[in-house]
Amino acid sequence: MNTNNLSGSVKVAVLVKSFGKDACSKLINTLSDAEKEKINTLVNEMGDIQPELAEKVAQEFTRMKEEENAGKNEKQHRKNEEYGKENEAIRASENNLNAIKSMNPDQLVRMVKDEHPQTIAIIIAHIDQNKASEVIMNLPDEIKSDVAYRIAKLKKIVPGMLAEINAVFEDSLKGGKSDAMKEADGIGLLAGLLNQIDGTIGGMILEELEETDHEMVEQIKQMMFVFDDLVLVDDKGMQGVLRSVETQDLALALKAASEDVKEKVFKNMSDRAREILKEEIDSLGAVRMKDVSDAQQNITNIIQDKESKGEVVIAGRGGDEFIG
Repeated sequence: MNTNNLSGSVKVAVLVKSFGKDACSKLINTLSDAEKEKINTLVNEMGDIQPELAEKVAQEFTRMKEEENAGKNEKQHRKNEEYGKENEAIRASENNLNAIKSMNPDQLVRMVKDEHPQTIAIIIAHIDQNKASEVIMNLPDEIKSDVAYRIAKLKKIVPGMLAEINAVFEDSLKGGKSDAMKEADGIGLLAGLLNQIDGTIGGMILEELEETDHEMVEQIKQMMFVFDDLVLVDDKGMQGVLRSVETQDLALALKAASEDVKEKVFKNMSDRAREILKEEIDSLGAVRMKDVSDAQQNITNIIQDKESKGEVVIAGRGGDEFIG
């Protein structure tokens, strides 16, 4: 995405629109009143900003600041000393948001629920998955899917953005150091979170994301449930799944399955059906791993479909417990 044709004012407006005025307060305070008024006008006229564009502009501003600090003439050197002091203070606050990690989910929700969705997404990316799933589940409904989308789109988190977030929450956060740009597997992170939250809420989020990015949703679904997780399916639901799968496909899927998965399947079949399945597996001989993977994926798709209809319960989703 090329940002070379964007003016400086537009780039500042992109940052303000994407991350909010509080997170960009240090940058805004360096502008004149006329420039601030121009930025406000641009922000009000802008539509939604793609996360990728905001990320690239943020990186550009970070590079510009580093280049300013590397100037060689005396005047620039004096400025660098001032910037260096400010930079040192900022870097002293750059961290993996350790203070946030120590908060319980209710505290986190109260703290972030009124912040910009991009800010919330970055914070969620820095806390453990169990706590993160509770936070996203308890966010206001109107921002859940927006936050989820931004989590999925996270690739690199610019350290300077963490410093700005720290500044917003300076009463709650304490400093550490992290100079490296953080790599983030946004889709993997969101898939893990959706695996743990209530199925109804997860379904709502995926349904809303489907309208924005179908391909991304498919990637998320592929990562949300793996074949080995079949052991987490309740027995009644497992029996319904097995009725929907051809014996030959099931045999192929089980060819490279763990003993736990095989046992889960076998115990939910009649004696006769179990013997037929075992004979089918033995008769397969050598098979291509791709064929096995495809068969396993077909079964996980059936499980996900049945879960969305309430026909299957998966242990651990949203803290569900089984009652006999």
